[in-house]
Amino acid sequence: MKNTRAVLLATLLTALVYVAGQVLAAIPNVELVTFLAFVAGFLLGPLLGAVVGGAGMAAHSLFNVMGMVAPPVWIAQWGAYALVGVAGALAGPWIAGMRRRGLAAVVSGVTGAALVLFYQAVVNAVSFVTFASGISVWVYVWGGIAFAALQMIWNAALFAALLVPTLHVLARYRRELAVAR
Repeated sequence: MKNTRAVLLATLLTALVYVAGQVLAAIPNVELVTFLAFVAGFLLGPLLGAVVGGAGMAAHSLFNVMGMVAPPVWIAQWGAYALVGVAGALAGPWIAGMRRRGLAAVVSGVTGAALVLFYQAVVNAVSFVTFASGISVWVYVWGGIAFAALQMIWNAALFAALLVPTLHVLARYRRELAVAR
């Protein structure tokens, strides 16, 4: 029964990741996908967290209202967000267990920014290999990351403000699910 509940919850969270990505697609670099994938990893463990993050982003990129991305970039996005789900499984319990709320908020904010930096570095590197010619890889990758500065700031603020309370609310359900971690 626990596994059925976990798979059902993973399916619902994947749909939520997709919908959240679509709802905010018109606002450049403002998104909830990173937060939701991280929380899914915390709640469901690394395997299902990776499935939720990867499948949610894959669906968002494949059926994006702004248009589909190129297949190599799509694969990079899928893989990067699968790792965001794994990060939630690994770092989420540690953050939720921090006694000092202020420190937990700072660590959460840094985590949100670091996850976006990781995502942007991976996707920009793959985009460079796929599309760019005649330009330095570092100019291309760092230019993309500079463009994504808003996304990093957004996620730092979102994670700092909402991650710890969200993890505390979901901690009981995480224990009830107790999927293989």
